[in-house]
Amino acid sequence: MGVQNLSGKTGSVAEKLAKDLKAHIDKEKSLALPLLGILRDLVNGKLTHASARRASSLYAKFENEYPGMLHGHKELYKVLERLKKVGAEEGHLTAVRFAEALEKHSQEEEEVLYPAAILAGRTAAKQAKTRS
Repeated sequence: MGVQNLSGKTGSVAEKLAKDLKAHIDKEKSLALPLLGILRDLVNGKLTHASARRASSLYAKFENEYPGMLHGHKELYKVLERLKKVGAEEGHLTAVRFAEALEKHSQEEEEVLYPAAILAGRTAAKQAKTRS
């Protein structure tokens, strides 16, 4: 059972969170994750020209979306704080733990994953230009 199925205010806050997360996760899947996927080839010097060009295009899109994604995290933190508060008040410790884990994951994205995706994209874009 997901946290959005919990009773009371906890369930309704979790339901709002689930709706808010969908678009954000879709952007991550379509932009950040593919850029992270080229890291091994970049490190090993095996990134093909075609992959570098695709990554360069994704990088341009991700760079445009990045400020909005960070803003989305700020909004997400507000909902997570609310979920922790109402979850604790209503005795839904699963919701509290879920919110804490999602906060930690979001921080990892901001501190490591997003910067790594940007660096991968930037490097691929440079490679795409030099091989043209």
